[in-house]
Amino acid sequence: MSMREAAAKKAAEEEAGQIDLTPMLDVVFIMLIFFIVTSSFVKEPGVELFKPQATTQEECLRGTIIFAVDGRGDIHYNKNKVPLERVARLTEVAKKEAPQANLVIQVDRETPAFVVEQVYDEVRPLLTSPPCISTDDEV
Repeated sequence: MSMREAAAKKAAEEEAGQIDLTPMLDVVFIMLIFFIVTSSFVKEPGVELFKPQATTQEECLRGTIIFAVDGRGDIHYNKNKVPLERVARLTEVAKKEAPQANLVIQVDRETPAFVVEQVYDEVRPLLTSPPCISTDDEV
């Protein structure tokens, strides 16, 4: 047997021992695309709040439209400060994107109650269920 034949035989044996990872990578990429397409992203209001504690609590299902009202009474949505007049329009746009979504109003301990009431009054005609008020758990 010549040196050339021996080298060819050795190369053929090495190739036979390797695993083809292409099908596995195809499956991984398909799964990645599936999870990206089916995931929903929560838009944060973009303001740090010190939420009041709740004595009673109910879970808010599908609460993905989030407004925050800080201690000064400023309304925040998607990391931007928004005027009260735009709250209804922003809610309408968000409901078109996610029709089953509920509204969540995050409040600070120092938030004036009348501002929360104004936000609620603005969005009331657009909602199928009452909005949720986000609080901290009871200590």
